[in-house]
Amino acid sequence: MNQPEDNGLSSNDEFQQLNVIEDVLNKAVAETLNPEFVGRITTDGHREFYYYAPDDKGLNQVVKEVNKQFPDYNFDCGTKVDPHWKQYLELLYPSDEEWQRISDRDLIEVLGKQGDDLKTPREVDHWIYFKSKQARSDFNRTAMKLGFTVRQENERPESENRPFSTQIFRVDSVEMESISEVTVQLFKLARSFDAEYDGWETLVTSSSNSVKTIQ
Repeated sequence: MNQPEDNGLSSNDEFQQLNVIEDVLNKAVAETLNPEFVGRITTDGHREFYYYAPDDKGLNQVVKEVNKQFPDYNFDCGTKVDPHWKQYLELLYPSDEEWQRISDRDLIEVLGKQGDDLKTPREVDHWIYFKSKQARSDFNRTAMKLGFTVRQENERPESENRPFSTQIFRVDSVEMESISEVTVQLFKLARSFDAEYDGWETLVTSSSNSVKTIQ
């Protein structure tokens, strides 16, 4: 990456360009190797993409051709035999928190397509579901200490597992790193109350016809 954060992760300034590179690379590799794209790792200023394919014929040429489209970036590639998918199972399979970040990214992409500038702070709503009213009350008190406001509480009689819900909100930006910090915090907090964090919603801020988008 050309503009990583000090911690080696991707920056908001480079977010859109990295998405473009990923889309082009995935399409090119798919057309040549017929692989399964199983994940990516972002660390130490690099972004790595992992595929499982019947063979590696044509991989080097594909990477060279994609690199020509993005001459400001340095590309490299390599392969190894891994018939039991150890690399995927031991390193790449997402944790619960990583799944949350993936969901965050998907929603951010939707907002970006609708013209959202992402940086502008706005109210962001979150939903959490509980097994008991007491757990919900205890969670809400903790969330309020973190600056959240309870918008409403509801019950879902049809849900036997977690019938009690809360909707909370706080003013935040929805840039990737900042919103994922919020959602992972709420995900962990919900889990400590044996609850389920169920995503977030916000208004598109740069469109004259604001619409809501839900994760």
